[in-house]
Amino acid sequence: MCLKKIQVSNVKIFFKTLLASIKTFYLIRSWSTFLGWLLCIKQYNMYLKYYDVIKRFKNLKLALIDYDILCPKTLILALEKNNIKTIATQERFIHTFYISFSNVIVDTYYVTSEFAANVMKNSKYYDVKNLIPVGLYRTDYLSLYKTKNIPEEISKAKKSGKKILIALGNNTPDYWFESYISAEINWSSHINFLEDIIKLAQGLNDTLIILRYKSLGWADNTHFKKILKKIDDCENIIISNNYKESFYSYKLCANADLVIAKHTSLADECLSHAIPVLFHEYGHNYTQITSDVFNYLSSELMCHNFDELLERSKSLLFNNSSKLKEEIASLNKKIYHVKEKGNIKNKIIKDLENLIHSA
Repeated sequence: MCLKKIQVSNVKIFFKTLLASIKTFYLIRSWSTFLGWLLCIKQYNMYLKYYDVIKRFKNLKLALIDYDILCPKTLILALEKNNIKTIATQERFIHTFYISFSNVIVDTYYVTSEFAANVMKNSKYYDVKNLIPVGLYRTDYLSLYKTKNIPEEISKAKKSGKKILIALGNNTPDYWFESYISAEINWSSHINFLEDIIKLAQGLNDTLIILRYKSLGWADNTHFKKILKKIDDCENIIISNNYKESFYSYKLCANADLVIAKHTSLADECLSHAIPVLFHEYGHNYTQITSDVFNYLSSELMCHNFDELLERSKSLLFNNSSKLKEEIASLNKKIYHVKEKGNIKNKIIKDLENLIHSA
């Protein structure tokens, strides 16, 4: 009986899609519009399938979206068509400024800051009824691990009077032909970043540099054997290999004097907590990439060559009256500011409880 219902439902969806195709076929004027038409018809078919499944859940009132920009828009539209409220939390601050593929359609959106909320209000790429600035929710871990549960490699270095620099690099694909198409994560860029970190270690006295990646699968690749040998020969560089402890990257960054990063959400989270960050915004064949999207209000945190990286690292690590530190404090007030401070997850949960009771 159940199988028969599914078959009937699939037939209805097929004919609805076919009818939509017939009604809109006249709009095709060229090969490019034909391809666009095919894409729209496919999306409409997906929407109908989602709608058909969702309408069976009569008591469903709210839908929590796990990853804002990755949730299919066809699913969002099907939820809204069934009068189900959609709720999401902003995952990455930088997506505030993206267009097209990173847009968000929800009823309630917990966003990273008042600045981000204002940008979204004036953007044609967002369709949000209720924007609530709460902060970057994973920064709760930075607060939790600041001066607590300090990693052993950091506590040892600090006891000997060393500054702590955490270098956050991009992972690179396992095969060269996979990496070849990307400017940021190809093998050459990967080595270029590591070479810069080695030169940085040679130019910074009394500093321990800890390299941290999301995973270390690339380290088993023989292509990186030479660069890894160079790192092993440096007394003040170590590669963090602790992946057993949850949120270990946050434990490292929470106790860092400086973070150098290829652009990552963790860098924004550090900046929002006034932890100094410099962006490694160049490679062996490009001089900028993320700053084309957003340049942190034309700040000098974006480094476009090694000389800038070294000079600004020294300033942030050893100059107490550094203008860069003042700039970071200013950014904290301008682009990461929220009215209510405190535990961000608790703020979201409290507001969600109110939404659930009023649904």
